[in-house]
Amino acid sequence: MKYRNAILLTLLFSMLSSGCSANDLKVLELPIERAAEAGVTVNRAGHPIELPLQSLTDATFVGSDGELILYADGRSLYATVVSSEDWGNPPIQMNQAPGYIFNRDFSAIEDAASRKEIEGISRMNLDEEGGRQLSTVTIKNTTIFIAFGANKSVLMLTTPDKPDQFSQLVLNGFSWDQLEKDILKGIGSM
Repeated sequence: MKYRNAILLTLLFSMLSSGCSANDLKVLELPIERAAEAGVTVNRAGHPIELPLQSLTDATFVGSDGELILYADGRSLYATVVSSEDWGNPPIQMNQAPGYIFNRDFSAIEDAASRKEIEGISRMNLDEEGGRQLSTVTIKNTTIFIAFGANKSVLMLTTPDKPDQFSQLVLNGFSWDQLEKDILKGIGSM
């Protein structure tokens, strides 16, 4: 009987811990600034990020409703700005959406349809088989919410001075070291 209860208790804890909560959102220390080097700035209309030029050797750039970079080693980066208008003018400030999504705190969203949409976006961006590591870091006045996964990572960037938008980056194939060196160290460097 004790063995059965232990198994049930283990299953219960794993089910409870499989969903992400505000407690899972780890606050990171500021990354050490990168030494001055040549770079290319992406996402200028939202939250500019300077990528190191040497990491872009043989990369392909595609622009449309965002910026897509296909790296020679198979990685990719897609950066876009999400505005109130793009999202159908929801009854929330867009720069607060990443906080709702990453903290999974939907209680402040009074409109039921918007709350349901934010919950779906949260599941879509944060849940992954094997889990994603959730963290946040603030560089200068930009808050970066990070859902790091083995294959795909999602970053959402917000600032208080841009209440009608946030930036979203989808990274495929980036290790944590590459994410930190190429992306995080290029935020707020302008």
